[in-house]
Amino acid sequence: MDLFEQGPKIIIDGNYGMVEYIEDFLPVSIADTFFEAINSETPWERPYMKFFDKTFPIPRDTAWYGEKSYIYSGIKNKPNKMTNTLNELRKLVQERCSYDFNSLLINRYRNGKDKVGWHADDEPELENCKIIASVSLGEGRDFRLRKKENHRTSEDKVEKIFLEHGSLLIMHAPLQKFWEHEVPKRAINNTRLNLTFRNVD
Repeated sequence: MDLFEQGPKIIIDGNYGMVEYIEDFLPVSIADTFFEAINSETPWERPYMKFFDKTFPIPRDTAWYGEKSYIYSGIKNKPNKMTNTLNELRKLVQERCSYDFNSLLINRYRNGKDKVGWHADDEPELENCKIIASVSLGEGRDFRLRKKENHRTSEDKVEKIFLEHGSLLIMHAPLQKFWEHEVPKRAINNTRLNLTFRNVD
């Protein structure tokens, strides 16, 4: 079976970066298998971050894989070794993107209360990363993008995508310099896994 049956939908294009979306990147049965394996194999953590001299747990579970540590929002993530399951999925993503990834951040949204706020993946370690590829498994969730210059503008300036189970979102540089994104809260009860493959210096 051809895993890549559907062509990409271009969400954003131009000098400020490009976003491609492939809704059926993985057949449902294969996506189901990856979801069950990754959810059970991953050593989940819910780290704390500091905000106005107080510490709070971030509103999602995480795990970091690769050869190097990675710091975001003041949280230092020590790398886990890639599992056979993750290497299998990484190979599929690399073939689709024609790009090699050495690291992976997994987020688990246990229900609709878990979220990630507006941010850009623009840490110094990602300066030379040309592509960030995001695989969604489990419950579908809204993914929203806005230009950094539109921080206080109306909803009509926000690009919205519903990320399906088994889908692939590809963000091309220099998107992270000009755009930020979020996964907002929603009134749902099921779990979503998000795997963002990247190349870290």
